Amino acid sequence: MTEDSALERIPPREGVMRAAGSAPPGSVEAQLNACLRGPVEPLELSEAHRSLLTALGSALEQGERSQDPEVLLDVHRSAYTVYETLLGHPLGPAAHERSAWFNAFRWTYEEAVLRGDTKDIAERLPSAEDATRPAFVRDWFLTEAKERSTLDRAVETHLAEHATVEQLARFIQADGYLNYRFYDALVLAQPHFMETVKHEISRHLWDECGEGEKRNAHTLQFTRSLRTLGLSLPTVPPWEDWRPYAGHNLYFVLAGNRRHYFKALGSLAMPELFDVDRDAAVVRGLERHGYTADTDFEFFYNHMEGDAEHGPEWLDGVVLPIVDVEPQAGIELITGGAMRMLAMRRYNEYLADCLGLDPALTDENG
Repeated sequence: MTEDSALERIPPREGVMRAAGSAPPGSVEAQLNACLRGPVEPLELSEAHRSLLTALGSALEQGERSQDPEVLLDVHRSAYTVYETLLGHPLGPAAHERSAWFNAFRWTYEEAVLRGDTKDIAERLPSAEDATRPAFVRDWFLTEAKERSTLDRAVETHLAEHATVEQLARFIQADGYLNYRFYDALVLAQPHFMETVKHEISRHLWDECGEGEKRNAHTLQFTRSLRTLGLSLPTVPPWEDWRPYAGHNLYFVLAGNRRHYFKALGSLAMPELFDVDRDAAVVRGLERHGYTADTDFEFFYNHMEGDAEHGPEWLDGVVLPIVDVEPQAGIELITGGAMRMLAMRRYNEYLADCLGLDPALTDENG
């Protein structure tokens, strides 16, 4: 294996399921994993499948009603395993994407997530009529992305000015899973709508791949950042919290359904616009501890500048051309953007907990 190959993160053939004894008996996760380890059955639902789907429906209802963090973790961690199955090792034993039970699981989870998130963002949405105007849509995205809550500012300030090396390392490791999957989320948004949109997304894919220089691929840049800190990514994320799982899953809830295509594009726009300040905070924090960001942590250093360009490019090359030719898509794009902002704010609440920030900040912004 070459040095470059050793940097690559290849999906584990056995998938991302935790060991059988790690999931609580009777949980959604335990039942899901048992089904994934079973034979591929495209048409028939077994008793195990029906039991899984019943448990999922009950957990989704309970989680929405009580907001019990353990129930929500069980649901969203299980769904993460499902999406990793879709994107995982082609020779793995859990390639169930054509199975009736597998698609029923996805449908049940996705409809519940979209219903709940749509309710939570209702007050952030403009009228459908306003959203038919390209200039209004552009201004909405820029305004929403620039808004910083007290919690958002506290997280960025802590990373820049107060975080220890250990805290920065924990942040970077926790952030890694989506950084490795962001390219895949882009690819899933690429199926044709119009040439202008395909062109702009292709430019972003080219950038993700290092513009033809393998060493500059963003995933490899991120791997080198981990190695600088003596870290790697474990097979299963170290998130003992539902919020990062839910935010990760949202990319694939939207991108995996053609009817949510415009929402997926709106969702992809927001990190390009919102993350610039946090990348800058991470760079400041690392340099405060004596690192040289442009060589030791090129992933964050390059994104600090790159995303400042990518966000407006995405608006002008993807969002505005779509609204121009399909005005009714405007509210869909905005809805996807609002869902992503909700997910990112939840993730900042998770980070605040990890960094030991004042819980009152979370309460204030919850």
